[in-house]
Amino acid sequence: MRLRSLVAALVALVALAALACNGDGPGPTATPSAVEEAVAAPSPAAEAFSFDCAAPAEAVRPDVSGFPAEVTDSVGNTVTLEAPPERIASLSAGHTEILYAIGAGDQMAVVDNASDCPQAVNDLPKVDAFSPSVEAIAGLEPDLVIIFFDPGDLQSSLQDLGVPVLNLSAPESVQGVYQQMVLLGMATGHVDEAEEVAARMEEAVGDIRSQLQDVTDGPSVFHEVDNTYFSAGPGSFVGDLYSILRAENIAEATGGAYPQMSAEAIIEADPEVIVLADEFAGESPDTVRARPGWNSISAVQNDRIYVIDPDIVSRPGPRLVEALRTLVAYLYPERFP
Repeated sequence: MRLRSLVAALVALVALAALACNGDGPGPTATPSAVEEAVAAPSPAAEAFSFDCAAPAEAVRPDVSGFPAEVTDSVGNTVTLEAPPERIASLSAGHTEILYAIGAGDQMAVVDNASDCPQAVNDLPKVDAFSPSVEAIAGLEPDLVIIFFDPGDLQSSLQDLGVPVLNLSAPESVQGVYQQMVLLGMATGHVDEAEEVAARMEEAVGDIRSQLQDVTDGPSVFHEVDNTYFSAGPGSFVGDLYSILRAENIAEATGGAYPQMSAEAIIEADPEVIVLADEFAGESPDTVRARPGWNSISAVQNDRIYVIDPDIVSRPGPRLVEALRTLVAYLYPERFP
């Protein structure tokens, strides 16, 4: 899809903008303790956790006992909700998936053009998250709007019209995903469901961690965000995935969350594994092999160039477990055949 390709191509730019919002400002409040409580007693079925985009979305009636509710977002904006929202507009594909995962599907009214999972979102009106129209969004009468970055004055303009807005910047870690999940549970009347999903995800991630606990020298990896050699380093959600998997991420040397690397630097780093999250741009193992000088890279010589769906690896949401399971099989094929 052309739009999906555009969104994926802009992921580095958008991630930088979102992370900038999250950098020095306060994070969402009232969530860490709730997450820690939830993951302390995880579900025994966690190892089977999955979020299937093709499966029917299960909705749960919201719990009104937690309202009025005060929720503080990533930029320090506190929103007071008198009752569970009935018409949520999510302008963030990752948060859309979280909302459906915690049972808030029946409360969804609007999503952004990038939201394509679960399939139920295809029945909803869609708006542009990158160049949003205040009038178009307000005209759809949402009673809560979720954004992951503000391209202008969207948040203040909607709030001036009486529409509450939560700006939830892209999480920098898997733990940050759990925290935002519980926060959205608080905002929508699904605290119990959010804590349960977060706990199951945490246990599934913990199962992968435990199988790698003896790894002291993981493979080096280059994660390609697009074909101009943007990658994912420390301080990024994707970077945290590789940290969990004990891989040596060659982008860490740059110190940036989404650095643009040079071909020379990548060749010199000689990664053992290359992961392509830019199939939308026409990149494949064959195009990588054809790049000048790349035939000297170990990953190329040993046929360890892999393609991953950018949606599962770049969206901080319930499919991070699927992303980890995919990546761990690429990094450790002998352990995860």
